[in-house]
Amino acid sequence: MRINTFFAFGTMLFLSSMAHAQINVGIESNSQYYVDDKYIKLDEQDRDDRFRSNNYIKLDYLKGKFEVGLQMEAYAPKAILNYSPDLKGFNVGTVYARYNDYENGIDFTIGHFYEQFGNGLVLRSWEDRALGINNAIFGSRFKIRLGNSTYLTALGGKQRIGMGFDLSDGVIYGVNADVDITDMIGIDKYLLKFGASFVGRYEDISEEYPTVQPTTDMLSARLEYAGDKFSISTEYAYKTDDPIVENLGTRVIYPEKTKPGSAVLVNLGYTDSGFAANVNLRRTENMTFFSERLLNGNVYNTGMVNYIPALTKQYDFALQNIFVYQAQPKYGYMNIHKLGEIGGQFDLFYDLNKGSFLGGEYGANLIVNGSYWAGLKTTEGTDGNLNADFFDFGDKYYRDIAVEYRRKWSDKFNSIFMYLNQYYNKRMVEETYGEIRSHVGVVEGTYFFNETNSLRLELQHQWADGDRKNWAGGTIEYMPNSKFSIFAHDIYNYGNDNPDMQLHYYSFGGSFTKGATRIAASYGRQRGGLICVGGVCRMVPEAAGFTLNITTNF
Repeated sequence: MRINTFFAFGTMLFLSSMAHAQINVGIESNSQYYVDDKYIKLDEQDRDDRFRSNNYIKLDYLKGKFEVGLQMEAYAPKAILNYSPDLKGFNVGTVYARYNDYENGIDFTIGHFYEQFGNGLVLRSWEDRALGINNAIFGSRFKIRLGNSTYLTALGGKQRIGMGFDLSDGVIYGVNADVDITDMIGIDKYLLKFGASFVGRYEDISEEYPTVQPTTDMLSARLEYAGDKFSISTEYAYKTDDPIVENLGTRVIYPEKTKPGSAVLVNLGYTDSGFAANVNLRRTENMTFFSERLLNGNVYNTGMVNYIPALTKQYDFALQNIFVYQAQPKYGYMNIHKLGEIGGQFDLFYDLNKGSFLGGEYGANLIVNGSYWAGLKTTEGTDGNLNADFFDFGDKYYRDIAVEYRRKWSDKFNSIFMYLNQYYNKRMVEETYGEIRSHVGVVEGTYFFNETNSLRLELQHQWADGDRKNWAGGTIEYMPNSKFSIFAHDIYNYGNDNPDMQLHYYSFGGSFTKGATRIAASYGRQRGGLICVGGVCRMVPEAAGFTLNITTNF
């Protein structure tokens, strides 16, 4: 079902007429006009819609303990390329009403809401416009605080899978408890917290698959400790039997291949004067969880109930993000045998002392990070299902190690030097072809003429033995003041084995910022591949054209 446009405008007028209340408005518009050049052209089916725009208006009304709001969305004439085709037209995206009595610890919401239990292994609903994700739950949520140490949450509803009131067939429900043990026993020398969660999905598909149980449940328990220097947190999650779903042109459920899932996550941290270290370890087995079974593995991330991000460093520079790892929690049987993944990452931060050889007069920072991810080593059981022992490492999926040196040379100049070494198993991660080894070097320098006037220059190079091979790139950015910025950027795929594809992916543009308003415009080419935010990715096509982004809040 859909809510109509007249309701949206009526709600806006109602909220704006309210007196003695706070009204917050947020507007975001992201538009692209695609052009054809000599080498990059739109697919034939897209050429009639060269202008595409994603637009959002969020309106929130707050008065005392009450809060209501809505988000209107317009994808006109169509959504930007490679967003879900379900995002189209103009309509209400989300709408909610909330009563929040913070003093007494009561919080009740009806309508659309976002929620996360623990690390998100069993539940995370959130919005990310850059990825086209909005998996809000439409239903009700109740939170209560018992004393100062215990927090309980109960929720239920259907998940948004298109525009606003396009909802999943499956029903999501769950409860969560968080207990601050140190507060309960009156200790303030360290932090100790415990949490537990239950999330269920009810989807009756017995008419087509009579042997598939309608319910699938997820349970998790977690513990967190943080002391003066050392911290550790861990979470274990378990999923009851869930049948395998394969994409064979269309998605097919195999009811005879059901298997439970599990995940273990451990985070370790240590800080001392001038030094910090973090280690994240995780093992997942058959841990994809969608509000509808047949949405499992869809390229738009529609209907994701839980959140399994890639635990790798999110790099800042373009050539470091050509080979980006995506988490591999899925059980796959027909194309390539997969059951999950095992691995981790580490980060080391060290402040180099002023006056030392590497620290110089103003001091410097040394950062080392790395990650390793592999599939689970699988064996086929007598029932035809794949199995894996807990610590059995299978095919290597991804590995990286990077060293970053940041130094301030004077009051006006600082720099970044960075080296990245990567291994990327494209055959296993993307199920296409190839194993790639690459080296990326980056040099960046920024010169400050004064506090608001600066010039930044970066140079990059990637050596790769596969895919499109070697790249070179650079960016120059000038900020004449705190409001304006202009830039020119280019990455050049000079090492491509196909001479006709040795392309420059150039862009140039600028931005204007005043208060809560920002306008950015650019023109150029877009490299096709994965774009990732927080370890979740979507594929973008090769494209050329003009881009305009506008955001404001008032």
